[in-house]
Amino acid sequence: MSKTGFQTFAAGMIVATSLLGGTYLLSDNKSAEANAEKKEVTKSDVESYLTSNGKVSITTDEYEELLAAKDKAVQQQDTKTAEETPQQEESTAEEKKEEVVKYSVTIKSGMTTSEISDLLEQNGIIEDSFDFDQFLIKGNYHQKVQLGTFTVQKGMTYNQLAEVLTK
Repeated sequence: MSKTGFQTFAAGMIVATSLLGGTYLLSDNKSAEANAEKKEVTKSDVESYLTSNGKVSITTDEYEELLAAKDKAVQQQDTKTAEETPQQEESTAEEKKEEVVKYSVTIKSGMTTSEISDLLEQNGIIEDSFDFDQFLIKGNYHQKVQLGTFTVQKGMTYNQLAEVLTK
């Protein structure tokens, strides 16, 4: 661009800025003043709004009392749960001993380790398919997984599962 072109561009910018500035200064600013005005909200306005929306207002003291009552109820519930827990733990331990979940997983050509992990999680063999998938990848078991049907059971470690799937 030539020197004349730059001068013309600069002159156009000055003219445009001047026109916009003059328009702003000479315009009526009543719309800005209208937004600045604040409507006084009365207590009756607040009460009517709350009742129309099915809500109530309470004082800070009442709110703090409710929180304290809630905390007390939670503590009582925890105490009751703690008293019942030993009995429940014994019955749960017996159920876990009796409950042996076995599953026959069939690995087909083209299956990924994440698909295998998802199958094991869906059938209750492992808790987290993502963790098991990462274990297989980090231990390079993902390259050694064999095709076929394998019997696995709940409670096996990731190492045991990987050994079964790579035999």
